[in-house]
Amino acid sequence: MGAAQSSQTGQEHVISAPEPSTSVSFSPTLVDRLSHPPSEKPKSTDEVVRQRLAAEAAHIRQQEAEILEKISAALEKENLDKEKPGMSSEVLGRDIEEVREKVQRMRNERSSRENEEVRRAKEGVVKCYLDNPEKPLDCWKEVEAFKAEVSKLEQAFVKSLQ
Repeated sequence: MGAAQSSQTGQEHVISAPEPSTSVSFSPTLVDRLSHPPSEKPKSTDEVVRQRLAAEAAHIRQQEAEILEKISAALEKENLDKEKPGMSSEVLGRDIEEVREKVQRMRNERSSRENEEVRRAKEGVVKCYLDNPEKPLDCWKEVEAFKAEVSKLEQAFVKSLQ
């Protein structure tokens, strides 16, 4: 109903008095308000501080990212300078693969070489414990034989590493 009157169309309205002798006077605040339309609502101090803090935080994050990028580039260059000719990532990768193969080969040898003596000694201990459930200390000879076989196997493994 009154929307047409309160909407701003941007056109100038001229008010003319019905009689030329009639004077119209406006208050100074109305004249000031009409001559200087408000561009934005005045912001509170908190809003202004928050905006400034957000802008400063964004600026600091950007500077931090630039510094980190420069440091990373410098460290990478330094590492490339220090890198020995024979110590490239490809060479290191091949060395690691060789070590993996060696470990796998040793595991296979150990499992296949978990020699018969160790297996027999282990079975002897188990059999003795089953035969003497109330006197496990009577199996000390079998346990010592098992320990000796395991010790031999450990020594062989250590020698294979050297």
